[in-house]
Amino acid sequence: MRIVALLALMFSVLPAPAQTVDLPPLPAINDPATNEYLPGKIIWADLFTNNVERARRFYEQAFGWEWRAISSGEHAYGIFYNAGLAVAGVAYRAAPEGIEDYGRWVHYVSVGDVMAAGSEIVAKGGEELLGYRNHANRGEFAIYAGPHKEVFGIMRSSTGDPGDYRADFGDWIWWELFTRDVQSSIEYYQAIFDYEIFEKEDTPDFIDVYLQRHGYARAAIGPLSDESEQVPTWLGFIRVEDMTRSLENIVVHGGKVLLAPEPDVLDSDLAVIADPVGTLIALLRWDYPEGDTEELP
Repeated sequence: MRIVALLALMFSVLPAPAQTVDLPPLPAINDPATNEYLPGKIIWADLFTNNVERARRFYEQAFGWEWRAISSGEHAYGIFYNAGLAVAGVAYRAAPEGIEDYGRWVHYVSVGDVMAAGSEIVAKGGEELLGYRNHANRGEFAIYAGPHKEVFGIMRSSTGDPGDYRADFGDWIWWELFTRDVQSSIEYYQAIFDYEIFEKEDTPDFIDVYLQRHGYARAAIGPLSDESEQVPTWLGFIRVEDMTRSLENIVVHGGKVLLAPEPDVLDSDLAVIADPVGTLIALLRWDYPEGDTEELP
């Protein structure tokens, strides 16, 4: 399918992150604290980039996110807010050698025990990229590459996890792992995060299975082309109200449309874009009633 081929091509240009990352002081995920935990839910995202200022301008202008700087310089870090709620962090990271512009989103899965989950991740074929960290405000977390080199984080938030509520426009609404070996990836993430695996009759061609935990679909796994040499990647989706207007705004502010909406792909409700340094994000226009977070793309 065309979306799979395009995603394969796009992911091939993303370099892997370095083995160590210095982090600044980090604020809490929830303020006020929820003190509730939903293991298996993706609860946070950090953008690592060598151009924090450029990222700030783009995401403010493209999605209307509000920026709050936490620190600057080599340990620059800031938080984006959408409608008053924190949605993502941005951290400075120098570009790998030979790369002028660098950016990579890392999405974090909630776990009950970061050290135990990390040991399981490595034991089953993953690789540690950022070792265990414990920050009083943020909580415990670490970053890994899965057995097929896809990058993801795990976290035990010190203030609890965000609840299961309807994603607002500008919020993360969905995540999907695009991988060359779907079956082994299913077995890997099911073993680590205790997901239930299921399919739906109306599943789009680029989704093989959904990953469910605590009664909700948390993410999906879909195929990449065997002919591609890219590293499999977790892709985050942001909910938009008007796809045409969102894409126009993204282009005006320096982004690129890599996969334009198509009638045969979710009725033109999905697009993939790159920010000004080439970092990938997906957009999804999705309507569902308040409280109905079980509806799927």
